[in-house]
Amino acid sequence: MSPFLHSDCLREIFEHMQGISGSQREERKSLLSCLLVNRLWCETTVEILWRNPWRLGNFYTDENYWLSLSKIIFLCFSKEQKNIIKKDCINFKSSIITQEPLFNYISYIQYLSNEHIVKIVETLTNEYNFSAILWNYNANIIENELWKLFMSRCSCVKYLELPSTSILHFPGADQCLTSLCEFVCSTYNSSKLFLDLAQVCRNIKKMVINPCGDDNEGLEALISLQNNLQQVKLCSIEGDSCEKIGKALESQSKSLTSITFEFCICVPVTTLCNLTELKSLKILVKDIDTDLEDLICAELPKLEILEIINSAYQPLDLYTSLIQSTHGFLRKIHFGIAPHPSEGELKPYINSIISFCPNIEDIILWYTEEIYDDLEQLLSSCRNIKYLSLEALSTFSNLEESWWDDDDDYDDDDDQENIDVDYNLACDGASVFDLLIKKFPHNLVQLTLSGSWRFSVLELETFLKSWKGRNPLYLTLFCDFDMGEEYSVILNDFQSNGTLKVDIFLFILPVYPVKKNGIRNYSNSESRLTHYDWFKNNYHQPHISV
Repeated sequence: MSPFLHSDCLREIFEHMQGISGSQREERKSLLSCLLVNRLWCETTVEILWRNPWRLGNFYTDENYWLSLSKIIFLCFSKEQKNIIKKDCINFKSSIITQEPLFNYISYIQYLSNEHIVKIVETLTNEYNFSAILWNYNANIIENELWKLFMSRCSCVKYLELPSTSILHFPGADQCLTSLCEFVCSTYNSSKLFLDLAQVCRNIKKMVINPCGDDNEGLEALISLQNNLQQVKLCSIEGDSCEKIGKALESQSKSLTSITFEFCICVPVTTLCNLTELKSLKILVKDIDTDLEDLICAELPKLEILEIINSAYQPLDLYTSLIQSTHGFLRKIHFGIAPHPSEGELKPYINSIISFCPNIEDIILWYTEEIYDDLEQLLSSCRNIKYLSLEALSTFSNLEESWWDDDDDYDDDDDQENIDVDYNLACDGASVFDLLIKKFPHNLVQLTLSGSWRFSVLELETFLKSWKGRNPLYLTLFCDFDMGEEYSVILNDFQSNGTLKVDIFLFILPVYPVKKNGIRNYSNSESRLTHYDWFKNNYHQPHISV
């Protein structure tokens, strides 16, 4: 029996090493150490490192890494390409022209991004200074030669960010792009370029169209000809409806399971209604007045993830209707709307979750003390909750929203009185703590409380003592009152004994604007940030996802 591991075993081990460290720098350090063991380890590690070499160096700050990477890639050029670049662009030393790389590095690369190609061009041209007058000319030559190199030498490209260069004309492109899985493009790319790609790329699973500004017949054909398109992301600032792209997406309805919109919905809502296999719908339209009311007709029976972030007001009834169109598969519900919903909207919304979402795991809820019984019923019915976020709505929350539209003048004394009353009207955190202990969602690993809450140090301590021995809890607090040092002592104690997971606290202390003569003054806010430094220095956001 051989005392050495076979290359297949080593490859599995090295693959598993990726992502364990939690940082690209540590991951790179671990893999680089494997290069020095022996030839077999070196060959196996090089293959993994060069699969996606761009991710191992910081794009903006790691200039030494990019310089080394660029020089190695230059060594991989054919002698003819080196001479072209030397003649027209860069006067390299003769030793660099004749030097050969130790490995066929380019053959391992599976991820190609136009952004990274441009970075290599900039790195090479900055290292070997030539006339600024000819920069664009020289950079264009190097960029074309790089794409020619990758198309001819890469054996299997799985990720491609489409450049403006017509890469299909380069030798080898039709072979290396047949296994393309992830594709990033723009509707402003040439229609002819998409038609050329459609001849060789039929297995794209993930597609990002950014920007998606207008219909493109070539892109429509490329989408329609895919065998198993599963995920699509559309980014549109203008919000023009791309009906042909919408029709192309409908042709993929049997395989398409995830669609994300950023800024605006840029396909007809009827397209969404026809995507019956959809499992994930994300509409991220922050700061843009986007009307989503047409979604009320959508039926998405297999939906598992529903996320809508929209700063423009939409009736909560719309989201309630969407939830009721599902068939019990929803695991994640995130809504972000302004202004806050009313109590009359909250009750049917929560009841729809109770009735239609027995498998819910991740949810954001608005909370008032009037819906305490509804929350209790929710915790009793939905036993798979892992991530629970409660945003407290109080009289203060409603007053705060009306402040900005109120034209009446206030004096400082009146505002201070309102602040004192507001704290008394904040939601009772202790009652929610008691409810969580009473109902105890066995899978709960993260609790977020935001908005207008009130609870004492003793009430927080009692809750954490009762939680001891259960799942360690990520606790995140965004509270509208100043938490003193005594809170940090309690949190540190329970962090140390394992009840709370390490470094997970975020407190955003309030800034109460004083409105006087129609002008809001934030000058009194400094006194409310007394303990902010402690939280700032001890907080790291946990990486949690469903």
